[in-house]
Amino acid sequence: MKLGGTQAPLSVYMLADHLDAALAAGEDIMVRGSQWRELAEHTSEPADFVMRQRKIADEIRALELMLVARVLKARSHAAALSEYDDRFRMLGRLFVAGTAILLDAVEESGDARELDFDTGDEIIAYVRSRGLIAPDAAAIRKASDLTIDDSFLVAARMALGPLLDMAAAFLDALDVQYDLFVEEAPVAKRTLLLDLDDADRLPLN
Repeated sequence: MKLGGTQAPLSVYMLADHLDAALAAGEDIMVRGSQWRELAEHTSEPADFVMRQRKIADEIRALELMLVARVLKARSHAAALSEYDDRFRMLGRLFVAGTAILLDAVEESGDARELDFDTGDEIIAYVRSRGLIAPDAAAIRKASDLTIDDSFLVAARMALGPLLDMAAAFLDALDVQYDLFVEEAPVAKRTLLLDLDDADRLPLN
């Protein structure tokens, strides 16, 4: 593919790819939240509800892990970019500092045995830890409790809205400087322009 605008270093494309993937994961988390709420509003069969609720919750957890992984990879590239490109020094450092809280989630995500022992890996504990219900709430009282919005706590640590805002702001700044994305017809779709002959997708580096 041919590049549009200014030729960018490969690390810029890697950073943009991770930021774009993080945004996509965040949007998917909100979609799953809508599905979860609809399920609670319309499913009357208890056994079916329990099974389908667990499936959605597991999908949200997987998307959380994907989001955290992408953000942490983006942090590495942002830190490197801020060192050799003065135009992104401040923004890169702000992104690295603002997402540092997610570093603590890595060890916990890799070994959840202690948390599972304390909570029995139950849905209520998960919902409570993500800020969907009050810390002292004993149960989900209504379907609207399952609404996932900007206040959803990713990895029980950082609100989803501010995290996605930071990623979007950084990605927009990269796009302005390097003209990374084009609109594809007939459906408007933002596509990362890569100068790679043998790969359709960047590796997770």
